[in-house]
Amino acid sequence: MSIMKECSSDPGPARSTLNITPFEIRYLKYSWEKASSTMDIGCELVARLLNDNRTRFRALIESHSGDLLGSANFAAEDVKKFRRARSVAHGVVMFFNQVISELDEPNSADFIAVISQRLGASHFRMKVWFQAENWLCVKNCLLDTIMAALQVKKTTSFACGKTISMSDKKAREVWYKVIQFVIQNMKRGFLAEALSADNTSTSSSSSE
Repeated sequence: MSIMKECSSDPGPARSTLNITPFEIRYLKYSWEKASSTMDIGCELVARLLNDNRTRFRALIESHSGDLLGSANFAAEDVKKFRRARSVAHGVVMFFNQVISELDEPNSADFIAVISQRLGASHFRMKVWFQAENWLCVKNCLLDTIMAALQVKKTTSFACGKTISMSDKKAREVWYKVIQFVIQNMKRGFLAEALSADNTSTSSSSSE
């Protein structure tokens, strides 16, 4: 199946743990709330993806919606004008709301891995073909969007009466760990679904 050749290589064994500390979890929860209240994270992410020619995201949206997006650069407000792009933006926010809400729950890494793999599999079933460059661009654009929303180099909040502060560099590292974990498992789910479809197609051809 051609999609298997176009996808990146096997991402390796699934990560069973997400190595973040209780302090980092508190920061992630706070910073996601702050970022979400500061900026429309979903629409900003979709705008960045649409403006990055490496992602082929504009062509994907057009092929799945029938909308003609043209070649002009998109702002977050522009995304809201297109139903499919707006739906993707909303889905991103809802997914990460769930991820962040689960971080301090028992077996959170397993749960996040499962829902990420299911999301990756659904992308294959919807024929949203992702290649190696797509995964990298989505990861980088999402990280950049969140960091842009946080805006300041040092973020301070209060949780349980204690001050939490984190440098921009450290904040980026912590968010990278979460986003990398999600994308890695989305990728695994996508490739597993592609392999399953390929095996089904091969079996059907053999039985004819």
